[in-house]
Amino acid sequence: MLPVAFFFVAVIYSAVGFGGGSTYIALLALSGQPAELIPLVALPCNILVVSLGSYFAVNRRDFDWRMAIPFLVSSVPMAFLGGITPIDERFYFLVLGSSLTLAGVSLCIRRAPDESIVGAKSWRLAVIIGGGLGLLSGMVGIGGGIFLAPILHYLRWASSKTIAALCSFFILINSFSGLAGQLLKSGADEAFLQVMSALPLLGAVLLGGGMGGRFVIEGVAHQRVAQLTGALVLLVGLRILWTWTPYGLI
Repeated sequence: MLPVAFFFVAVIYSAVGFGGGSTYIALLALSGQPAELIPLVALPCNILVVSLGSYFAVNRRDFDWRMAIPFLVSSVPMAFLGGITPIDERFYFLVLGSSLTLAGVSLCIRRAPDESIVGAKSWRLAVIIGGGLGLLSGMVGIGGGIFLAPILHYLRWASSKTIAALCSFFILINSFSGLAGQLLKSGADEAFLQVMSALPLLGAVLLGGGMGGRFVIEGVAHQRVAQLTGALVLLVGLRILWTWTPYGLI
């Protein structure tokens, strides 16, 4: 069942420029995988999905390099730092659940942006946002696009297509950086065994990510898909919090 679930998650998330790492992590957690091994499976899945999405976005010329650089300058080293830092299992799931709940609420209540209004960009603010999201992403094992997209829509720094393209690339680079930190923390041999055991999942997200990425190119209603994604993320976040808070452990 996990490969089927991963396939549909990849379709939905890639359609809005995300990788799906948040939900991959939740599915793996619900299947009983330990926290220290979950990112080693989720991050490669994430990379496969957004690699295709980033490729499609670059071909469509939706990607803005000048806008991406200040985010990446700070997010890449901070994602590596977050990935290599050992954290307690309960703290890991509490941070993950809280982050997903906030991101889900933001996506659910977000209105369609006015594409004619673009706010003034700030390199300093972009560096701060990128660094914070990079650290958080490296710690919990996801790419960070699920957090970056609502912020960019609120700031109105770009169109929906440009934001989706930036988030895909942001996830891709942060996932590589976070994975490098996770590999150093866990050990190469153990990491290799985990990735090999997840080959069916990798195949499922590769197929689903390709389909979802093409839906974006062909013009699927971004707002409705984003709201659907937000509802999914919100439910996952609440489920994780219920399980790992003291009340949920009773």
